[in-house]
Amino acid sequence: MSSTLRSQIDSTTSSSPPTQLAIVLLAWSATSSNSPQELISHTSGHTHLDEKKSHPVTLDSIFRLASCTKLITSLAALRLVQAGKLSLDDSEIISTHLPELVVQEVFTSAPGEPFTYKKRKNPITLRALLTHSSGSGIDLIDERLKAWRKARGERSLTLTGPVAEAHSVPLLFEPGEGWVYGGGLDWAGLLVERVSGIRFGEFLRKEIFDIVGCDERIGFMGDLRSAGISEEDIVQTVTRKGDGSGSLKAWPTVSSKAELGGGGLLASSRNFGKVLRDLIAGESRLLERRWIDALFEPQFEEGGMAVLALRKSVPVFRQMTGPLTDSITPEGVNHGLGGMVIREDSEVLGKTTGTMTWGGAFSCMWFVNREQGVAAYYASNVFPPMDPPTSKLTNEFIKEVWTKAGKDRVNS
Repeated sequence: MSSTLRSQIDSTTSSSPPTQLAIVLLAWSATSSNSPQELISHTSGHTHLDEKKSHPVTLDSIFRLASCTKLITSLAALRLVQAGKLSLDDSEIISTHLPELVVQEVFTSAPGEPFTYKKRKNPITLRALLTHSSGSGIDLIDERLKAWRKARGERSLTLTGPVAEAHSVPLLFEPGEGWVYGGGLDWAGLLVERVSGIRFGEFLRKEIFDIVGCDERIGFMGDLRSAGISEEDIVQTVTRKGDGSGSLKAWPTVSSKAELGGGGLLASSRNFGKVLRDLIAGESRLLERRWIDALFEPQFEEGGMAVLALRKSVPVFRQMTGPLTDSITPEGVNHGLGGMVIREDSEVLGKTTGTMTWGGAFSCMWFVNREQGVAAYYASNVFPPMDPPTSKLTNEFIKEVWTKAGKDRVNS
């Protein structure tokens, strides 16, 4: 890791007051002839603003993954597809195991208009749930769903739900005819639970975490508590004070009793990294080659309504993905079964085609490129996600990873 990036990171966490509380940087490189090797490993900062509670951040410090959870949920679903217990395109499986979802009607009214609906005509599939193209929205974000809850005298249930109750809301569009960041992965987690017959967190432990060698510092909060880990052991989530200084204050987080496949996991960077490393290994322990390939394949047909809707949202993601998408056109973006997929090379970074990436509400983000043998993770704890100071650091990290990975390939 360059001294320049190290200095940039450490200066933000060591300033008085700090402008970043906790940061972990991890990256690996692999070729077809070797297992993933560490490119970057750096920790900076402390776990809490209160010095009495705080400890230096380590690779074992536990962060809230937020929407970085989605990758693990996708892997869990594909484990069941691989075992023949689920199908990406059999809508009958969804009808059987998620009856609360399939009865939902589709909004026909625009935001601000009186609510009107129509019966759904298109099937809902696991593929649609994993790619945010099912029509299932989030009442915390979508204006129609916010108004719908308010009209019913209800509060948002997205973060506190049980999953079926939180996401039993009208669909925002016909399945397959749009894209919206929504509740699909929460539904997918519930589907895994119902099909497997065991609690979702237990399934993840057995079918993901144990296989790649994770310890107890990854899971839903209930699992962590069972392992003797308390809320005080989690890296504190922070936000900026808003006074122009860039200094930080605590941001209250909601601990849901529901095991949310879209955003409920917590993990040490060491453990989340073990999942990412498996995806660039010559032979994944989690998925056969067929399903690893499927994970990264673009899922949306060119010219279709889903891909057009996704590409309209690309400017929103650029704070998170930075140089991965800055120099490419919207046509260079598609969606895989595990995250956003980049289909063009970057003028800044080079061969980025085939990269899959996503991030979370507390400024964590990851990216993986199997063709180039690169995986990386930026762990942080700032809300809202990727505010300008955080985005700047993330962008520099992404550039550093690709520079070092390129040198590593030349020297291998």
